[in-house]
This record gives sequence, structure tokens and C-alpha cells, in this order.
Amino acid sequence: MRIAWFGNAAEFAQAQALGLPDCEALLVGDLDGDSRLLQAAEFLNDEWLRCPTVLTVGHDVFATALAVAAHERNATILRLDSGQRTGDRRDPKRRLADHSADLHCVANEANRETLLLEGIADEHIAVVGCLTAATLANQPAAAPPATDHLWAAFEHSETSDAHGDELQTHCQTAAELAALSLPDTNVSATEQLQLARTAKVIVTDSLGYQDFAAACGIPCIVLGPAGARWDLLTSGQVTAIDNPGEIASAVAHAATTKVDAPELATDAGSKIVAALDKWQTTDVAPEDSDVLPTEANASGRTFDDGEVRLLQAAVRSGTLNSTRGTFVSRFEKEFADWLGVKHAIACSNGSAAVHCAIAALKLSAGDEVITTPITDMGALTPIFYEGAVAVFADVDPETLNVTAETIAAQLTDRTRAIIVTHLFGKPCDMAAIQTLADKHKLPIIEDAAQAFGASLGDAPIGTLGNVAAFSLQQGKHITTGEGGIVCTDDDDIARQVFLFVNKAWGYGDAKPDHYFPALNYRMTELQGAVACAQLPKLDEVIAHRRMIAADLATKLADLKGIACPTDPDDGRHSYWKFAFRVDDQVIPGGAVALGARMREAGVACMPRYVQKPAFECQLFVEWQNSPITSLPLSKNRRGEQSGPLFDRTNYPGSIAGLEQVVVLPINERYRPHHVAKVADAVRAAHKELSNG
Repeated sequence: MRIAWFGNAAEFAQAQALGLPDCEALLVGDLDGDSRLLQAAEFLNDEWLRCPTVLTVGHDVFATALAVAAHERNATILRLDSGQRTGDRRDPKRRLADHSADLHCVANEANRETLLLEGIADEHIAVVGCLTAATLANQPAAAPPATDHLWAAFEHSETSDAHGDELQTHCQTAAELAALSLPDTNVSATEQLQLARTAKVIVTDSLGYQDFAAACGIPCIVLGPAGARWDLLTSGQVTAIDNPGEIASAVAHAATTKVDAPELATDAGSKIVAALDKWQTTDVAPEDSDVLPTEANASGRTFDDGEVRLLQAAVRSGTLNSTRGTFVSRFEKEFADWLGVKHAIACSNGSAAVHCAIAALKLSAGDEVITTPITDMGALTPIFYEGAVAVFADVDPETLNVTAETIAAQLTDRTRAIIVTHLFGKPCDMAAIQTLADKHKLPIIEDAAQAFGASLGDAPIGTLGNVAAFSLQQGKHITTGEGGIVCTDDDDIARQVFLFVNKAWGYGDAKPDHYFPALNYRMTELQGAVACAQLPKLDEVIAHRRMIAADLATKLADLKGIACPTDPDDGRHSYWKFAFRVDDQVIPGGAVALGARMREAGVACMPRYVQKPAFECQLFVEWQNSPITSLPLSKNRRGEQSGPLFDRTNYPGSIAGLEQVVVLPINERYRPHHVAKVADAVRAAHKELSNG
């Protein structure tokens, strides 16, 4: 057995003082999350991590990094104290750490129900009781305190950053009003434990201290924005407050509240051992474990009670139209904050988002918009609906993304805008594209429908153009079934998008009117409610997809003729799908043959992604048959030709790229055995074809 500790030197010394066995310690300072994750990954190398079973506790980046490293070595990950949720901003980290594990030991039935709701199989969960309570039960009885005292334990930087010295002032005032002392917290870990166990009231921002207070039978005050355990809140043992000014009154009330000390169970440790022994000797895979989660239903989505509660609130309000409701406007503000832009305007779907972005540029009839031939048709037809002409740039066959070079090849004196699609979540080479656009004074629309959370340098995708369109369709990183959102820092573009969503009616204007032809593209309050519940899960979803992609790429790395997706230079992929390339010179039959065998093995996939580039679809080949396509071309010299507008011989990257790609629809509900199933199917197909 090997024990690792992830924390700074002071924390490590305190843990040792409380009985932590000798272990190999990873000591880090006050680093940011990415730096801590990097150090953790470097620490967990092949020489160190050789254990077949890995136990993790806590939700810092080390827990996740440990799980990733363990998965790469086919180890089993067991989470202790899994399923803890309070509704605060740390829940995504808790979920991410939990979902990176294979097996789960939980403190109570409530935590078990949480994991079940989040898609964890019941066979992989054991209720073992509270480790904190079991630890305290095995400690010597605490000596009675000299005086009744208040114990203040604030652990999180968000709390100190928000409130600073006023915390100490308010706690001192609270102690005096309740006739309690306020002991110095700058004492040894052993003395801290003694003071905490004998406190009259505990004030904290910590989930761990809530467990501690419950185990000791001490009233507990939880300061926001930390979340309170709902069961302790409803029982009255925990009181939640929003700001330090409420500490005094809350402590005064809690000091007179009688909380019975519980009967402490001492067998949590032995139950963990028993559960692990059972899992190691029994096939615990659920009956449908080989069925891959799919974005088409709840198996591959993140829906839970959060969406249900907000939907109920929307329905009960009786206001389902966003012009009078609150959920859509709330989502717009929160999404703008998440992305880091001034404006975010929600709309009914992703195609509408692209349409709004194009309309905001005020194009003239026959103007040209350069875009990609490998995208959804909903991102192309809006160009024609605005009287412009779609012109296709070729793509890099390895990424299937447009490049500055392929865009430049399509520039004419009628070019008025560029649309870049970050396909599958991998960013385009935006630096070169931005240089080209600046040179020709062309606005850039980012089609970021598949690229939530992708980035280049420190800049999120969606902030690198003049305006960006995101989709909330069923299969995207977060979803409202259908839905879209348009983002920009440009006030004029934001105004035009807002008007276009609202039939060009000037809501809030002194003399509103319908200023130009526009549609009703409004998002409903029902969609807005679901969006508000989905957004807090987005970072977790992206992080989990990255872990899945890394795990899958590791398992396929040695296969000749298979090239897995990677991050761009100085950027991050967000893995809407896992698109890998197949070299038909190495693997006979290439992507189509490999994909067919994968499907036979029960692994859904899309060889070629789309069967042909967009310019070969009927609406572009027979463009004269509809006024939507023919009228813009009547104002453009391209319309002088009678046949198809584009020839595939001019698009070698698109043709080659489609011929060699297989697209896997991964999602955040994949577990390690799902990744293993996919990898096994690829490997089996590769072996069969390579030997054939």
C-alpha cells in the first residue's frame, strides 16, 4: 500500500500530527488549478503508481489527476465519501472527482440516491457510514472545555477573499453577545481538534466541518456561498446564512439550541474493506454495462433534480414567454459571465444563432460569406436567407477545419464575412485567420456550436471573432433540446442580434417599431429554466470529456494507421465528439470498413461524419430551383453559371478528410468500462482488417 498526500507543507504537518501515516507527500504552494494538476500528473508516474486499486478522497485536482493516471494503468478507482452535494460552486469538482471513479463508498442513503440520479450503477455503490464519525468514535473522549466557546473554521479562499478581516470582527461580536469565548485558531492541529470537539457552536464554510459538527452533536452555522447539507439543514442542526452580518444572530440562536450527540458508528472502515473485498471477488458490472451511454436520452445527459426544480418554478410562475419571464435573461447574463463577454443573447436553436449573427452584419444582396463545407446545413442556409451567397473554403484534411490559406483562396471583391467552424470542439488556427481578416477588414463569425470550453492561449473559443454562435441542441455539451445563444463584445452587433431575435421590434425604445424584416427567434422560459440548470455543469462536462478522450487516446496509441485527436498548439480541445483518422494505406478499407466492424460490435460511430461535402447537397447543386438560393445569386456573378457552383476537385482536403475520419459520439456519462469497450472494438476491427 502506498499513501500520497496532496497539499502544502503546513497542511501536511497538521495531518501528520493527527495521525496520518508516513507517506510520500506531494507538497505544493498556492498554485492555480492547472499548475496543481500538472504537478499532480508529474508526480503520478509509472515508477510511483503501480497499485491495482486506488482509493481517493477529497475533490481537489489531485483526486481527478490520480484517477486519470490510474485509468491509464487499468487500475480500479474507489471514491470515499462519494456523492456529497450542497448546491455550491464546488459541486462540479465533487461530481467530476466522483465520476472519474469506478466504485463508490458513501456515508448515507441520500448520497447514494445522488449518485444513482447522476447515472452511477447501484452495484457500484456501498453505504458504509461517515468516516468522520467513525474516526471520532475511536478517539479518546474530549476533556470538558474551561469555558463555552465558539469555533470559527473558514477553509476556502473564496470566503477570505470576499470578506477578509470582517469575518474575525463578526465572530468576535457573535461570541461576546452569546457569552462565549473565541479561542485562537493559530494552535497545533491536536489543540484545534480538541477545541472543535468541545465547541458550543461551529461557524464554517466547509462541508467537512458540517460532517464534523453532526458527528459531535454541535450546532453549525454555514456561511454562503458555501452550500449546506440539506439533511442537516432540514433537521435544524445546520443554519445557512448569506453574509457575515448574520453570524451574531445565528450564533445567539444556535447557542441556545439543544442538539443531541449521535451514537457514533465505529465500523465505516471495516465496511469499506468488506465492500472492496466483495467488489474484487464478484462481477459487479450492471446488466447493461456494455450499452454505451447516448446523448439521445438520459443515459448520456446530465439532467437531475436541478432541471426539474427550475422547470417547476417556470411552470408555476405561469410565464413561459421570455419577454416577461426571468429564466432566459438570467441564462444570458450567466453565460456572458462564463464566457467573459459583454453580451449574450439567447435564441430558439443553433441555426437561429448563426442566422442572427449573419443578420447582424447587415449584408447586401449577393455579398459572399466564406464558410466550411463540413458542417450542419443549419449553419449554411441562413447565409442565403439573408440574401448572401455561401462560398466554401477547403479544410485541413487532418482537422477538417478551415485555415487562413483555404479562406484566402476564396476571397473576392464580394467577400463580406468569414465563418469559422471549430469542428468537434478543436479550435481553428485563429491567429492566422484573424491576421487575414484584419488585412481585408472582414468580420469573423465563430460557429462555436461544438466548441464550448475550447480555447487558444487564455482566450475561450467564442471570444476570438466579432460574434459567436453556440448551440444547445440535444447532443451538445449542455442542452435544452433545441436552443442557441449569440455572444459578442460589440454593442452594435448585440443590438442587431437582440432585434433580430424579437422580430426587429425595439423593446424598451422610446418609439419602438419593426425596423427591418426579422423573425421570432425567442427562447422560451422552459428552455431558459433548463439552460440555467445546465450551465453550472458545463465546466465539469468539458473536463470529463477531456478525461474520456485522453483515456481512449492512450488505449489506441499503439495502433498503426490510427491517429487520435489532440489539443492544438497553445490550446484546448473540448471534445464534442472523438474524431480519429484512419489511414487506408495501413488499414485496408479505411474508415468505412473499420467503422462498420465497430458498429457490429455495438459501438455507434460515424465513418466519414457526413457522406459528402455540403456543396454537393441538392440545394446547392440545383440552386436555381428555390428563390432562397437563386435570388442572392442573381446579384452575384457566380449565378451566371447554370450548373453546380463548386467542383470537388478544388477541395482535396475536404474529400480526403471525410474519407479517413471516424467519429465517436462520446459523452460525459462514459465510465471506464465504456471507454474500454470502445477501445476493444477499435482494436478488434484494426486487427481483423490489418490481417485480412
